[in-house]
Amino acid sequence: MDQIWCNKVTIAVRFVENISESINSGYSVILQLPKYVPWYASMMEIVNSYIMRDNSTRSFKKECDQGIEPGEYLINKFCKQEVRAHYRPGIGYPRFLAQIKEITLNQSILWVSEVDAVQVKRWHSFITDYNKALEKNKTGGLFVIETNDISLLKETKGIKLISYDDSIEEYDNYVFNMLAAAELKESKLFKQYLSEAVSSMLPDDIELASICISMGRKFLNNPIDKIRKAAKDNYRSDGTVFDVKESDEQLKDRLWRAQIKMIFPLIEEHRNSVISKYKNQIEPLLPLRAAYGEEIDEVSGVELGTIAFLVTTGKIMVDANDSDKIRLLKNMRNILAHIGVIEHNDIDKLFGF
Repeated sequence: MDQIWCNKVTIAVRFVENISESINSGYSVILQLPKYVPWYASMMEIVNSYIMRDNSTRSFKKECDQGIEPGEYLINKFCKQEVRAHYRPGIGYPRFLAQIKEITLNQSILWVSEVDAVQVKRWHSFITDYNKALEKNKTGGLFVIETNDISLLKETKGIKLISYDDSIEEYDNYVFNMLAAAELKESKLFKQYLSEAVSSMLPDDIELASICISMGRKFLNNPIDKIRKAAKDNYRSDGTVFDVKESDEQLKDRLWRAQIKMIFPLIEEHRNSVISKYKNQIEPLLPLRAAYGEEIDEVSGVELGTIAFLVTTGKIMVDANDSDKIRLLKNMRNILAHIGVIEHNDIDKLFGF
């Protein structure tokens, strides 16, 4: 599933390329990532391969932020004791490190993760001053600073701000679910509905959604229970647990919205086909009174409840199969109208019409 997300979802691919292209163009990057990134390790592998493909003379290092002044951290990591001895506070870490010619930092790409709100400001300030202090045409170190929020930062010379939240939208999650469902041996309608249901119920959790998509038909037989079980029985790719905070009622409401979006239009299509088939019997009965007393004088406006009533009272004669179809369509429409969720057995019947 990670290969679908990392290699086939266009915006996810572009997001990764944006990081690597910025580095390859000589920019440092301050990167906003959410708490849970889909298949983080796979993303890192791809970014690393893209970067090193065009930066064979540089080394790629990944570190966790130490919570100290960035310049202090870098001078201790990249400078020998005899070099550190020449440092003076009046020079400042950015200028001191920028002026050193023989230092492995100049050939390094340093990815710093787990940077909090306080530290990201320090890194932003350090890299800005460091870039200013570099001599013209001198190659210095490049940085990727990974944090949760970059909303208060601005791009400066040599720094790109890249935000996951601004790049990846719910639509991209839906695209992933469609691509994942495409691998199932099911009908086109089934795969479309499965993608819609999973996307609606789990709009922000691609990894959990991928597990649910892979269940296929089993998922749709009891979506809420299957989400709970999938979250309980599995772990994220980074080893952390899934945490579904939504209540059963919230998940049910999301499933209802998915059915309104996809199942309701199908019901209407079949209503129109029934009207078209039995138009010659219905038109002479116009105008008709609907359930709440409103008058219907156009055949296209005759609702399923009214059609079912005409069949039951013998005012129109329909095929036995159509009688069952009308009854099912009417019940399904009533369920959705009263904010209820249609059982999947009935949806399967709808797909089979």
